[in-house]
Amino acid sequence: NINGVRMSNNLSFNINLIVAHKLEATPLIRHFKLRALTQRPYQVFTNGQGLRLIISGMGVRNTVSAVKYISEYQSCEPYLKEGWVNAGIAGHKTADLGICFLANKILHQETGEVYYPSLHMGIKSTEMLITVDKPERSYAQEAAYDMEAAGFFKSAAECSEIELISTVKVVSDNESNSIDAITEGLINDLMLETIDFLESVIDEFKERLNTLNRILILEQDCMDLTRNLHFSVSQHHQFRKYCQRYHALGKEDELDAILRIKQNSARVLLHKLSDALVIQAH
Repeated sequence: NINGVRMSNNLSFNINLIVAHKLEATPLIRHFKLRALTQRPYQVFTNGQGLRLIISGMGVRNTVSAVKYISEYQSCEPYLKEGWVNAGIAGHKTADLGICFLANKILHQETGEVYYPSLHMGIKSTEMLITVDKPERSYAQEAAYDMEAAGFFKSAAECSEIELISTVKVVSDNESNSIDAITEGLINDLMLETIDFLESVIDEFKERLNTLNRILILEQDCMDLTRNLHFSVSQHHQFRKYCQRYHALGKEDELDAILRIKQNSARVLLHKLSDALVIQAH
């Protein structure tokens, strides 16, 4: 049923935190009250309410593998979307230590590939982020540097929507503060500085996921009710648009009633859905 259990107001969808190192992850695990879920091949933690954290290991390849692993570790329907956040420390040419930011542009130095993450309302602190293969010491550009974001973004974009992928970093070193001076205590303190940023992103992702996945669930339920009909590609596209339109109008009951009447063809069904919308408009 379109208005059944799956359309409950208590829907909970996964948001995945990808963190390179245990030292970066520990403050987040404590703050979000995450508990161990798996130890091998990756350490994965969860709060049982949709938030998961995986420790990927450093570097692009490790990050890509970790995203692939956690994306296959589905606890919800495979057609639903999840949120993805890469969090950790980064160097910067001039920014002060402790400055938190969202990546507004990610450049993979090795390949030259460039990615443009979706930004978030209310967060004004953004920086260009360059992903390098080894710790950056020269800070050639007025930008931030890390070792994971490009791999994270590219692989996460294969699993979800760009609007559900974000990179949150905190400055840990710069031209005046050597990367060699980073200590465990400093990493802990710096990651605590990211909490407000992370909570803001997570809250926004929850809203986006709630909206997007409700539509995806509705579409899936609609397809289940019309399994006996053959849709062409264009008809399927039109059918999805009608389902979304009924949802936007709060007319799921009317949609459900139409879909439960046996139709001779997809074309006839689309005409009935269209005619009902025209009648409602008047």
